[in-house]
Amino acid sequence: MKSKFSKARLIFLYVFITLAWIILLARLGTIQLVHGSEYGEKARAQSSGKTKVQAERGIIYDRTGREVAINVVGSSLSAYPRNKSEIAEIYRYLDRINNWKSGTSRNKYRLKPEKFKWIKRNLPDNLAAQIARDSVPGLYLRKGQRRDYPFDEVGRQILGNTDIDYRGLSGLEYSHDSLLAGLPGLIDFLRDGKNKTYNLREVPLVKPVTGKSIVLTLDWYFQEIVEDELKSAVKEFNALSGTAVFLDCHTGEILAAADFVDDSSSNILKLRAISDCFEPGSVLKIVTAAALLDENLVDLDEKVYCEKGLWRCGRRRLHDDKKYDTLTIRQIIELSSNIGIGKLAQRLGGDKLKEAFYKFGFGQRLRVDLPGEASGAIGEPGVWSEYNIAALAMGHAISATPLQLAAAVSAVANGGELYRPHVIKGVIDSDNRTIRYIDREFIGRVMDEDKAATLRSFMTGVVERGTATPVQSGIISIAGKTGTAEIPDSDNGGYRKNRFNASFAGYFPAEKPRIAGIVILNQPEPVHYGGYTAGPAFRRMAERYTVANSEMLKPNTRLKADGDESEMIEVTDFVGRDYSFALTMASRDGLALKTNRESGLVVWQYPPASRKIPGTEKVAVLVESNDDDNIVMADLVGLNMRTALAVLNYQGIAFELEGCGVVKKQFPEMGTKISKKTKCRLVCGNG
Repeated sequence: MKSKFSKARLIFLYVFITLAWIILLARLGTIQLVHGSEYGEKARAQSSGKTKVQAERGIIYDRTGREVAINVVGSSLSAYPRNKSEIAEIYRYLDRINNWKSGTSRNKYRLKPEKFKWIKRNLPDNLAAQIARDSVPGLYLRKGQRRDYPFDEVGRQILGNTDIDYRGLSGLEYSHDSLLAGLPGLIDFLRDGKNKTYNLREVPLVKPVTGKSIVLTLDWYFQEIVEDELKSAVKEFNALSGTAVFLDCHTGEILAAADFVDDSSSNILKLRAISDCFEPGSVLKIVTAAALLDENLVDLDEKVYCEKGLWRCGRRRLHDDKKYDTLTIRQIIELSSNIGIGKLAQRLGGDKLKEAFYKFGFGQRLRVDLPGEASGAIGEPGVWSEYNIAALAMGHAISATPLQLAAAVSAVANGGELYRPHVIKGVIDSDNRTIRYIDREFIGRVMDEDKAATLRSFMTGVVERGTATPVQSGIISIAGKTGTAEIPDSDNGGYRKNRFNASFAGYFPAEKPRIAGIVILNQPEPVHYGGYTAGPAFRRMAERYTVANSEMLKPNTRLKADGDESEMIEVTDFVGRDYSFALTMASRDGLALKTNRESGLVVWQYPPASRKIPGTEKVAVLVESNDDDNIVMADLVGLNMRTALAVLNYQGIAFELEGCGVVKKQFPEMGTKISKKTKCRLVCGNG
């Protein structure tokens, strides 16, 4: 009986196991054959994934091909500790390499086992190299791209910047991010059953597409000059801030734009030249004069009575700086008479005057290809009283951006055509092929060409004998209009007492205008006149740019400074030679050298090699020695003005000029050791 029971139990157990295997095999078959693809997809989703691969960002170039925004390979540090022991070791290591108090990194990072954490993005190269040598387990260096600006802060208010993840935050980097960023690629990655992403195995899936590169209209050398001189002017005239913008007056291309705040709060997220509005004042008298001339409402010989400096205009009063009797329209502009322009503007009436300002681009956005542009506004008084018309005529009751003013002056300079300002000259692909060229965009004619020529003669007179005589230059002819505008009191109405914006809007060369622009200083003290503050800053910017572009020099300057051009000699290449050998070479070729040291290696020369110069012209060479890092004043006496200023610009030395032609005297003298804060004075003459 017992044997039968045991046998039955064994049979039952055998059948049960057999059925279990059959069921298991059937289930496995169902999983593999029926639902295999479905479960396979789920498994792949759990053990792998896709992530984006950053594309290389496009380069930004200036108009001459200088790279002003580039990509560099950098390292970032991350942590992925396996356990608490590794975490403790990481904390000790980070405290040590950063010279932190013990426990600082623990409070800062709070790492967890098998959890990813960024420690530091875009490490300095020396720190990355140190970590690569002596890092501890659980820390990982990852190579990646980061944005770099070779000229440091120069032009950064235009370029803007990017965030830690390579995305544009401000300026061109932001407004053209989709163009510069390119298209990200994709990679597959694998991970373990706990969904932890350590020990990655990356497999390329889709290659990233490099971003497009942009060529700007800006000249970075001019941009550097404008920023440098603007900063100097703000400090020299005790202003709160300054703004400047310059255009090619025949195309609307922006050549330079900058602002500087004396309290060091200049914001790279904002370019005040296009985003801030102010009441321009007298600089806008040129628009009123343009409308009067274009409508044939004033005779050039007509005399306007200027009320001896005080005009009762309805219930209000208008003042002039001086007690003028009668003035012509030319004299009204040259001497900046509020009363004269206010009286003449009555002939236009308020509506026509407002229309003239709008035609010049005021009260509207010019739609420049930069973010943050303001439109400004033209006052709408409701009733155009005598005073309201006069106020607008002399640049009150209107707000404008510096860019609008530069564009308006450009229109006068080029003969009456208003062009849309822009900073993008072209777009190129990763193979350096031009895929888009930005041509000038004509907005409209603002005045007749002949009348524009007449107005330009007025603006030349402003510099020659009017309110801007300190703007006269021996290097480049300049024309323009000054502005000295009271600052509106937004809290109490009216204007703030003894608070002024000083400006000078002009162009150069005066005879054949190429570049137009404006310089504005906010609340200069104690001198607040535009012709004595913003004007000299404009002049220095124009002079320094002209020296680097010698074809713009005054014809008489070139002839008198360069000497007889009948005997032309090709300049030898002296760079890299010992000075004593360079002297021998110069003597052999019939050239005379001027230098800062008489021993050492030649590191720079002007004119450059292969250029042909008159036999009477001297070549400047700068010599550096290994035992002296100071700037040593070169011998400039006898050099023509262009070569002398080229030397000073290369060494970064500020300068003052007296006269024109050949350098006769210099202060400090040759061989003096100086700093970059030293200002050099050159006395020039002919003969």
